[in-house]
Amino acid sequence: MIARRLLVSAVPLVLLASGPLRSDTQTPKVEITMGILIEDSSCARAKYGLVGVCAYYNGSRTPDFYVDFPGGRNVTRFVGRNVRLRGTMEFTDCSLPVMHATNVADSALPPPPCPGP
Repeated sequence: MIARRLLVSAVPLVLLASGPLRSDTQTPKVEITMGILIEDSSCARAKYGLVGVCAYYNGSRTPDFYVDFPGGRNVTRFVGRNVRLRGTMEFTDCSLPVMHATNVADSALPPPPCPGP
C-alpha cells in the first residue's frame, strides 16, 4: 500500500520535472490564405516578403512578414500574385517573422473589397 502511494505521487512529479516531449518542441504549421508575394532583400534569411492584398493595391510594398523557400525553390512566377502559403513561422533577428514556406500556390480566394488610399 505504501509503495502504491509512493508510485501515485512520484509519477506526476517525474513527468513535470522531465524535459519537453518531442511534439512540444516542433514549430506549428500555419497557412496564410492570401497575400501578394514580393521580392524583398531587407532580411538576410529570406528573399521574399508577403504584403496584404489591400495594402499592395494601395501602393504599399512593406511586407507583413518575410518568406523563405527552403531548398532554393524557384518561385519567381508567383511574385506579384495573390498566393496561399503553408509552412512554419520563426522569430529571428530580422525585424519581422520569417515563414519557412513548404507550399506555395495561387490563392483560391477572391481578393477582398479594398477601401481607397
